[in-house]
Amino acid sequence: MSKYTQDKNYIYYKNTDIPKNKLNIRNQMILEAKERKLLLGGYEYFHNNLSESTIFDEKYFKELHRKTFGKLYDFAGKYRTVNISKGYITFCQVRFLEQTSKDIFKKLEQDGYLKYYFSKPKEEFAAKISFYMCELIALHPFFEFNGRITRLFFDMIAAYNGYEYIDYEDTLKMVGGDNKFIKASIDCMAGNENAMYRIILKGLKKAEWLFSFGLSKYNFCLIGCFPFQLPR
Repeated sequence: MSKYTQDKNYIYYKNTDIPKNKLNIRNQMILEAKERKLLLGGYEYFHNNLSESTIFDEKYFKELHRKTFGKLYDFAGKYRTVNISKGYITFCQVRFLEQTSKDIFKKLEQDGYLKYYFSKPKEEFAAKISFYMCELIALHPFFEFNGRITRLFFDMIAAYNGYEYIDYEDTLKMVGGDNKFIKASIDCMAGNENAMYRIILKGLKKAEWLFSFGLSKYNFCLIGCFPFQLPR
């Protein structure tokens, strides 16, 4: 459910934090359960469709959002058209959003879309992921599900390089309405990615039995099965 303050609240049912949805679900618990199911389906679909031709660009990023939540929301896969903030944090202003996104993904393209880190030091890979994760957190381009789609995005990049999904289990535990990931995200907004780097570095673990795309073209298990534990 949304914790954002927006210029306009037209994607929500009146006087609620419940986004208008195609199933007209008004019960928060039922809606959140449906969202979780869709997210798990998104992980399975995109993991099973990883291939050497996968390009982790802006189109792919939007497609993660559209394919995962499109059955429930009309805004799925579309960048927001209003300014949003959370508490005292204001995310990228909508007038700069499209160009800023293109700039981020242009940098990512210059880094080879992070497709070639299968044999590089984990520390180097974690540094790149934390940098781009902070960039996308500050961008916050979607109306909803920014954190979940950003983590899905980097989990697919990690899987492509022969890693398990990034383990956020400890960092996502809520304590007093807050968690380590949120605190690291706030640091990202201030241009400090150190906390996010520590989270990513700790959460990266090689799938030792599995070849990455960069090491072998014979990777039918990455394409045809779903070996990793799904996020909760």
